[in-house]
Amino acid sequence: MHLFFSNIFIDEKTVLLSAEESKHCIKVLRHQAGDTIHIIDGSGVLFKAILIEANLQKCVAEIIDKTPLSINKKYRLHVAISPTKNADRIEWLVEKGTELGIDEFSFIIGKRTEKPSVKTDRLKKITESAIKQSIQGVLPLINEPISLKEFIAQQKNTETKYIAHCAEGTKTGLKTMCENNPSTLVLIGPEGDFTEEEIRLALQNGFTPVSLGATRLRTETAGLFVAAAFKAQYDG
Repeated sequence: MHLFFSNIFIDEKTVLLSAEESKHCIKVLRHQAGDTIHIIDGSGVLFKAILIEANLQKCVAEIIDKTPLSINKKYRLHVAISPTKNADRIEWLVEKGTELGIDEFSFIIGKRTEKPSVKTDRLKKITESAIKQSIQGVLPLINEPISLKEFIAQQKNTETKYIAHCAEGTKTGLKTMCENNPSTLVLIGPEGDFTEEEIRLALQNGFTPVSLGATRLRTETAGLFVAAAFKAQYDG
């Protein structure tokens, strides 16, 4: 089943596809007026609809049925990560992380962050494509970049929170973190790692240090490794 994405509703019964989705619908998939299509809007609902207007710039469909699109997800994962210098690597993480079930992405700016900005609009488009590909109903949250200090201060009421860093010290194992915490926030630093001051600040605010193994991972690889570990624990 091919899925289209749209959250543009003309009214309760009518949905509009974007120009990009309309072009794919008509030019690539060869749909015509009267055809049945399936649409998700990122809120967890699957819409069955009939095309009532079909052209390359604007497709309009009438909703004839809607059902919850649920994968019965048993955990919630929030990854807060430092943007990489190469934007393609963060885009890759967001795409693959969405497919693997990351529920929320935050972009934290620390002293060693290579690039203090991300194109959140582009990342949101990537998540739209990723949930269609992986047949998921809910879009992950994409948050605007924020300083590490501000982000940590905002997590005072977050009960289960970890920081992955490369400094020496006692750390929780990844397997233990996954087993005990179905709702988890994980901080992942830049290529040069968090500074000692940043690590200390996180620990003082209730973050638990976690090890991602004996080898040193690139920033985006670490994020995907965490996502895969949680998926294997709860969906495997």
